[in-house]
Amino acid sequence: MNKYITIFKNWFAYAGIITLLCGIVYITVQQSYRLSANDPQLQLAEDAANALNKGTDPKSIVGSTPAIEISQSLSPYLVIYDASGNVAAGSATLNGKPLKIPQGVIDYIQKNGKDAATWQPVPGVRQAMVGFSTANKAYVTVAGRSLRNVEDRISLLGEQVLFGWGMSLLGMLVVALLQSMMTKKPVTV
Repeated sequence: MNKYITIFKNWFAYAGIITLLCGIVYITVQQSYRLSANDPQLQLAEDAANALNKGTDPKSIVGSTPAIEISQSLSPYLVIYDASGNVAAGSATLNGKPLKIPQGVIDYIQKNGKDAATWQPVPGVRQAMVGFSTANKAYVTVAGRSLRNVEDRISLLGEQVLFGWGMSLLGMLVVALLQSMMTKKPVTV
């Protein structure tokens, strides 16, 4: 058998294992980054829903802080919608207008009690959003924040895993070549 075919077969098996492991590392860490992006919003939306369940006025929950322009800010925000999807109180705007999510999202949250999703209302504005319904379904609380930093981390992770994958494949090729050079066939007379 050709020496190079043997080297390739040895290397190819290692390459498959390396590729699988790099894929597992990327997917696991990427999902951890993305899911942890919801943490502040979970607290904000759930606490707001609990306060509404106790009869607190929506405007007193959101407070009087200036609204956050979500296309420019990384800060978390809270918006409380009534059952019809109208903003009852909110601390977020998009292009200077109150944040309006689709009515289907409001309906889904009311039906299921809660939801978490990535939302892109306009190109370049991606948000990690979490919503909770109140017990009487009169309000839906939605908290969100920009995914910009998380997506930058995921992009860097991709570059790091790709670099590690390439270097590992190259290293295994060197190992396969060295292994081939050290294995000598007995000379037959």
